Amino acid sequence: MVEVPPLLELSGLTWRARERRRWLGPEPLTVDSGHTAVVVAADCAEADAFTDILIGLEMPDDGRIRLEGKEITMRLPAERGIGLIPAGAGLLPHLTVEQNLFLTARDDQASPPFRGVVAYMVNKTDIHGFLRSRPHELAHDERLHVALARALCRRTAVKVMVVEDRTGCDPCHAAVSAALGVDPNLAVLVVTDDRTRVASLASPSRFREIADAPDP
Repeated sequence: MVEVPPLLELSGLTWRARERRRWLGPEPLTVDSGHTAVVVAADCAEADAFTDILIGLEMPDDGRIRLEGKEITMRLPAERGIGLIPAGAGLLPHLTVEQNLFLTARDDQASPPFRGVVAYMVNKTDIHGFLRSRPHELAHDERLHVALARALCRRTAVKVMVVEDRTGCDPCHAAVSAALGVDPNLAVLVVTDDRTRVASLASPSRFREIADAPDP
């Protein structure tokens, strides 16, 4: 029988933050389809730095990110198959929901079919009633649903959804539930600076805390 690799595997990731070498280890963190894992950072800045590594805005010093067994550590953000729901949803406040979606899809697709992608994701996430609204007119959970739709408007199919949870923002639970409800094949990785807020989201074996890297 052929062994199926986990959907997402993070192994030995190390990076430098504020003159300190940081590490996610010692055991690899794996997340399968339909499941959630949590990475706990010391503070908001560290959580942001780790998220940037996951989505490809920064590169680690060492370690591997694998998606379905294929290494994506050095790939560009648009080529990773990893979406992001920012803490607080991260929608542009001066644009309507529809304009937020078009802006993201157009920048990623760079061709006319992006409108079809938006229409498909609006149907898939069932946010028809919000399209003419601006973010401040929506409830917290509604904004997170829109942020999910926006994250899915990608040229590369999203297989892993990174959900930010930050102290000072409303909890991320609605975003996690929405992601798994829209696509049960997604894997969800929550990156938080407060473990107590997300203790119910994953089993203890799927929790990891960022720590100082061991001496080389």
